[in-house]
Amino acid sequence: MGKKRVTASIIILVLTFTTLLSGCGGSTSTSGTNNSTKQELTVPFTMDPKTLDISIAGETTANAVIYETQEGLVRLMNNKIEPAGATNWETSEDGLTWTFHLRDMVWSDGTKITAQDYVYEMQRFFNPVTAAGNAPIFYCIKGGEEFNTGTGGTAEGVGVKALDEKTLEFTLDYQVPYFLQLCNFVNVMPLKKEVVEKNGASYGTDASTMLYSGPFVISEWTKGSKIVLTKNPKYWDAKSVKLETVNMLIVPEQSTREQLFDSKELDVIQDVKGEYAKKLEGAKANGDVVLEAGYYPSVSYVAFNNEDKNKIFTNAKVRKAFSLAIDREGYIDNVLKKDMAAYGLIPYGTNNGDTIYREVVKEPLKESKDQDPKKLLEEGLKELGLDPTKQIEVTFLQRNANADQKVIGEFYQDQWQKKLGVIVKIDVASDSATFNTKVGKGDYQVSQTGWGADYNDPMTFFGCYLSIKGNARTNNAIFFNNAEYDELINAAASESDMNKRQELFIKAEKILVNDEAGLAPLSFSYKTNYLQKYVKGVLFQAGGPAFELKTAYVENK
Repeated sequence: MGKKRVTASIIILVLTFTTLLSGCGGSTSTSGTNNSTKQELTVPFTMDPKTLDISIAGETTANAVIYETQEGLVRLMNNKIEPAGATNWETSEDGLTWTFHLRDMVWSDGTKITAQDYVYEMQRFFNPVTAAGNAPIFYCIKGGEEFNTGTGGTAEGVGVKALDEKTLEFTLDYQVPYFLQLCNFVNVMPLKKEVVEKNGASYGTDASTMLYSGPFVISEWTKGSKIVLTKNPKYWDAKSVKLETVNMLIVPEQSTREQLFDSKELDVIQDVKGEYAKKLEGAKANGDVVLEAGYYPSVSYVAFNNEDKNKIFTNAKVRKAFSLAIDREGYIDNVLKKDMAAYGLIPYGTNNGDTIYREVVKEPLKESKDQDPKKLLEEGLKELGLDPTKQIEVTFLQRNANADQKVIGEFYQDQWQKKLGVIVKIDVASDSATFNTKVGKGDYQVSQTGWGADYNDPMTFFGCYLSIKGNARTNNAIFFNNAEYDELINAAASESDMNKRQELFIKAEKILVNDEAGLAPLSFSYKTNYLQKYVKGVLFQAGGPAFELKTAYVENK
């Protein structure tokens, strides 16, 4: 079979993230400077990772830690896919076979990393016992879906093979234009079988039992407090890593993060709003802090449990009534105080080929803004066999008890009670991890959640809401099930004509957001990242972690 060489140095991603002041995300070296500053950086997260097991990880904090401590085949750097664990790769003429050539790398204990370590991870990833939420995203890999859904596949049938110690081959069921971007996922990284099997179900929850292949290792993990990373001297590109220590503090409250940033106990702060944003604008003007800002491909939405055990949200008209009753502009202006109102699933900053999807495709829910939500609710209740004159009660699951989340919960309660005449009870999850577990199991009626791009393509969003097959665990938190939607998205996955692909996406987005109202889009993210003026080389990239620290350093603190 003929092969075609793929340039291993750069695959350009067209993004809308813009550097507003120089000094951040620019230079990646301290070469030429007389920099004796201690190379230590402190960054915040709002919650602990549930697990650092790469097979099942998927939430923001876990992804950020894994990207800094493990090495996949490729790495997103300066918005480009670049070689990482692989030095180069080629693909067959039909695009179905990808062959990666691995560099010499070792684990943090000095043992060799081989192609079989990648094979083990992918077989474990698709194993239904693992319950990997991201597995359906990779059903393009031959045999993956059959194994993951228990429909006759086996681990050995998964199309990932070690041709030798340094050559890894993927076989796909169909051509995937964005396959290299999929290879940047946390799930496509090496995993040492002996370590995983020794620790069993506890693997990923205790840093001392793990091995690392990336720029840093975890030297401390105090749950609920901090994660401390230190430079990995055995990393293949250790000479490019300037930071010696990274402190990842768990700081749930925005007000606390602001205080820590003011006192320089935090070096980075994200998504500031209101008066504090105005304050930092002044600090930026004075040269005390620097700012990187722009659209980031992330959407927040109200999640309706489409398989609601109380039946209310199993009806499309009921879901749409609750969606249209939300004053999105009021939510942005008075509650969130950042970002922009959303009437579609796909956010700004997401590319379909060379086109920014949202700039050319109208948000589908806008065509329904004039519909009467109260009338829709009455019609939906009648279809459910319920009396529309009797007041119904629904429960909103709030993410946790912190002040920001309390305001959000009360906003929805007020909106729906006033506009729809329903009773809204608020169920407060004890913490974000518990919230994620409840949503994943469908133990809720209505809530708020969201999704950020794992790679820069609409499929990273659309793929979440494909119908759940068998016992596979997926990211379909709304339990949406629509055959026409599935057909459109599956066709788009392998469509190489970007115009035809866009038409498929337009139809699918209309079904999900407007016709069936499986979810209610709320806001598209506009990220603000403020850094202390001495922080250099931090990267903020669509399709990557919250921030990439491999190239970061501190200068003249």
